Amino acid sequence: MVEVQATEGKGLEDGLRAEAGAERRKKIIMKIDLEGTKRWFEGYLQGFELSDPMLEMKHLHSYEVMKLGERLTAALGWDEDRSRVGVAASLLHDIGRFSQYRDFKTYHDGDSIDHGDRGAAVLEAEFPRTLADSEAREAIIEAVRWHNKKELPELDEAVAPFCLLVRDADKLDVFKLVQRCIDEDRVEELLPRHKPGEPLSEVLLEEVERTGKGSYKNAASLLDYLLIQLSWVGDMNFVPSLRLLKQSGVLESIFEHFPMDDARVASLLDRLTAPCRSA
Repeated sequence: MVEVQATEGKGLEDGLRAEAGAERRKKIIMKIDLEGTKRWFEGYLQGFELSDPMLEMKHLHSYEVMKLGERLTAALGWDEDRSRVGVAASLLHDIGRFSQYRDFKTYHDGDSIDHGDRGAAVLEAEFPRTLADSEAREAIIEAVRWHNKKELPELDEAVAPFCLLVRDADKLDVFKLVQRCIDEDRVEELLPRHKPGEPLSEVLLEEVERTGKGSYKNAASLLDYLLIQLSWVGDMNFVPSLRLLKQSGVLESIFEHFPMDDARVASLLDRLTAPCRSA
């Protein structure tokens, strides 16, 4: 068993511990039909109005996360079978979002359902068993279930790396997605609860200073959301993930929104992003 608790400064340690059992995991054969999985995913989505910009955005996001999963598994040196499973889990990670938006017209889990749990339920009920063996199927379902959770439980070492991979790949694309929406003046469409132009929440600021993480319940402004995003840096699990984030330049774009002349804020942001600078 591998303990993968997502606490401040623990992300890389979790990733290293998840990789430490690589030799043992080589004995666990995972098989998946990746191309068949892509076709099934597209077939599943035919039941939704993909012409809706909010659903189209999640459709595109799914493939961007899949591409990041491909890059990360290659950088991590995963074998071909495990890489296919990781890529499939990355593609399917947000499958619960489509029925969430159809049923509730929101992507805010607090006002609807936990989209990771919904996604796992969708896969358990509908993902064909002919496309993946039982080990690959379990790894994908658990990666989808846990990709959005603030804290992770103790996970089986055969499943843990896939959970960590998907969490990293998802965060990397969400960083870019939010900045793109800001640049295109569409951020209120994506984040209707987080108002541009409003100051940082003192409650959230104190929480992040104390714990290294922030709760969405304490976030009301765009700055609050961006602060929570910066807290994700310490939750990255693999060095290649940090390197991709560093190369993207997105952190510098986020910094532009903050009052960097405020010593308290500048010090906190420096601490939150330190793992990326050292990658």
